[in-house]
Amino acid sequence: MKTVILSLATLFITTVMVAQSNISDVSQTGEDNVADITQVGTENSSLTAQEGSANTATAIQGSEAFSSRNGVVEQTQTGVKNSATAQHEEDANGIFQVQIGDGNTASATQNLAFFGGGNSADQLQEGRGNSAVISQEGILNTAFQAQLGDGNMASATQEGNFNFSDSNQDGAFNSATIAQVGDGNASQQIQLGEANSASGEQWGTDNFLNQDQDGGGNVATSLQGSSIFDSRGGEVQQVQIGDENTAFANHEEDNNTILQGQLGDANNASADQNLGSFGGDNFAIQIQLGNGNTATASQNGSNNSSDQEQSGDENVASVTQSGTDNTAIQSQSGVGNVATAEQGGFFFTSRGGTVDQFQSGDENQAFARHEEDNNTVTQVQLGNANSASATQNILTFGGENLTQQFQIGNGNVAEASQEGEGFGNGEGNIISHIQLGDENIALTDQQGVGNISDIFQSGNGNMAMDTQIGTDNFTFVTQTGDLNSSTILQAGTNNSAVVTQTGVGAGGGSLQ
Repeated sequence: MKTVILSLATLFITTVMVAQSNISDVSQTGEDNVADITQVGTENSSLTAQEGSANTATAIQGSEAFSSRNGVVEQTQTGVKNSATAQHEEDANGIFQVQIGDGNTASATQNLAFFGGGNSADQLQEGRGNSAVISQEGILNTAFQAQLGDGNMASATQEGNFNFSDSNQDGAFNSATIAQVGDGNASQQIQLGEANSASGEQWGTDNFLNQDQDGGGNVATSLQGSSIFDSRGGEVQQVQIGDENTAFANHEEDNNTILQGQLGDANNASADQNLGSFGGDNFAIQIQLGNGNTATASQNGSNNSSDQEQSGDENVASVTQSGTDNTAIQSQSGVGNVATAEQGGFFFTSRGGTVDQFQSGDENQAFARHEEDNNTVTQVQLGNANSASATQNILTFGGENLTQQFQIGNGNVAEASQEGEGFGNGEGNIISHIQLGDENIALTDQQGVGNISDIFQSGNGNMAMDTQIGTDNFTFVTQTGDLNSSTILQAGTNNSAVVTQTGVGAGGGSLQ
């Protein structure tokens, strides 16, 4: 009996000591491990180590209502049905969790609905049923998650101030998700193998996100800004390497940038910025190399620029820009090529203009369209079923139009139209088509002000047609070999037409 009384007294003294300086150190080794620690205020510390079997550890520092000041929780588990949970209220929060094998799951939350602390949460898991969740609220947030093998999933949610998050996964059913809401946001997610997916969402201030995937069912999505609007510093980078790639990024305003790269298999990349305008320093680049390529970009207002580059297989690229210093460059190489660029639309805009489209081999097509001001379109196609089309001003008002189309071999057709005259404006029009071999056709239509059209064709099914309507008209056509034909119609002011044809079909015509 004395022994029992002595044990109770000892236990009472220990409890009093814990209440004063809150320190808990629990070490367990085998079988049905469970540890549950609750601490409330001041210099809290909780260390739990478990080794084998039905592990569970929970540590809660602070509440009734709030408290926990210098908190730190460290939980280490090794094998079988691991689960670890830690909670926190405020100030110098910590939380570090390590799990190694079997039923892993880990969770950590801090501040539990605001006020602030020096948050940090760190999770590492190794093998089997992995899942990890972190949620932080206010001030110096940092979260780090790393998983290695099997059923991986990771999530992190941060709310306000100096957010940063990092997530690494290695192999199997990967998925990683972050959401950051306000202040210094940054994030990086890297995945390697199997059914990858990574997401994102950052809302306001100095956003940055980089998602990197390697092989498997890749999908990466990032949205910076909304509920409703936000995203200031912008930038998204998404890099994917092999298999069923898809990447999508979205943006609201200010210093937007989207960069997406893809390498092989069923590629698809999409980008959007401002989403219905107000302005940002937009820029989007999408690079794809092989297989099911598609790239689409859409920008709204301010210093737009978009550069899309594709290499092999079923290429398609498309761009839509709306207002201010637009530039779009699209470059494609082999197989199903199609490229489309539209600047301005739905009631005008497009100011700085410029579209540059280059295609190399197979079923090429290119289309470019412009609204007003400093329009320029350059289209270059090299081989196979070429076709090119350009339209500027879209039913007038004016720009310093210029269209240049250059084709080399096979099914060539080129077509360009510039406007003005009927409703005024149109401005400094110039069109030049150069075609070299096979089933050439080039057509030009100009309406008003400084018109010039220059068509040069070299061999095979040649045909050229110019129509100009008003002011400084001039046209020059040279055709060289095969079924040449030319038609020119000019209407008013300094008309001039020169046609030179050389071999086989000949033809000609001019009406002024």
